[in-house]
Amino acid sequence: MLLRMIVIILLVSLPPTLAACGGKLYKVAPLPAGAPPEISTSNVGGLNIGAVALDGQQSYERFEANLPLAGVIAVDVKMINMSDTTIITRSLKFELRDGAGAQLKQFAPKKALGAVMKYYGDKFYAKAAYQRTLEDYESVALKQDSVIEPEGELRGIVFFQTKRETTSVDGLILSVAGLTAPVNLQLHTARK
Repeated sequence: MLLRMIVIILLVSLPPTLAACGGKLYKVAPLPAGAPPEISTSNVGGLNIGAVALDGQQSYERFEANLPLAGVIAVDVKMINMSDTTIITRSLKFELRDGAGAQLKQFAPKKALGAVMKYYGDKFYAKAAYQRTLEDYESVALKQDSVIEPEGELRGIVFFQTKRETTSVDGLILSVAGLTAPVNLQLHTARK
């Protein structure tokens, strides 16, 4: 009887365990080539910037998770260097403010993934699946340790921390400092 019970427990628990060993925790879509953020501002220093905030549905389509509900705002940013000098992205600072003027903290892709996993209750997973998912988050994130050559462009996601259960990403303002003059953008969602 005991042996039979052990076999049943193994048969029931083994398939989910094996499934968790491979694959990814969440499927992260690459940055879409056909729908980049529209450039909405030109800077005196020659850096043109466009950005959109991903709402719950858009983040689910791109990250297989509703990021705002998990306390994460993903902002898709595109920058084009129209100057004749190289722009070092490490010197740029991104800030996001909500409609009430409160500043939201920027965080790394690893922290964003951690917030999503915590919200969805992911406690048991294979390290390889976590690592692959983290690599996907990092692959779509804005590379803030690179350079933008003249006529070059850079695109990626910048993650910010917000309150859990956020349902609207309307009224957000993205500020980019570190240029000759700061740039402020009123963000819209990608579908507007």
